[in-house]
Amino acid sequence: MNVEIFANRSNPAIQNLLDKAGDGLNMYFDANNNMVDIDYYLFIYLPCELTNKHIPPTLPKLVDYSNKHPDKTIFCFAQEQEVVQITAHQLKSIRAVGKLVEDNGARWLTQLPASLHSLFECRGA
Repeated sequence: MNVEIFANRSNPAIQNLLDKAGDGLNMYFDANNNMVDIDYYLFIYLPCELTNKHIPPTLPKLVDYSNKHPDKTIFCFAQEQEVVQITAHQLKSIRAVGKLVEDNGARWLTQLPASLHSLFECRGA
């Protein structure tokens, strides 16, 4: 299975999730690789990425992919992963993005999955 992942790999929570991926999962990171048939696009945001008051650079791509590839797009905003506090406005905005993505037919998660394999198994892959 080929998965393109848009996430901050330097974050320990993300790195732990990726380290547990195991065999059978080919991961591509922000690759825009047209040579590989991608099965899923996984976007993961953590609160620390919103604290700098900037829009995550992959956010427009998330919305675009949720329109073009809704069955392949998964959005995860893992609010509980960190003690970093974001503002109520930021939380409202990211939830609005989640609702938009979900309304487009993509999947929206509010916590990190236990493993990448379990995430894709429940999608019927």
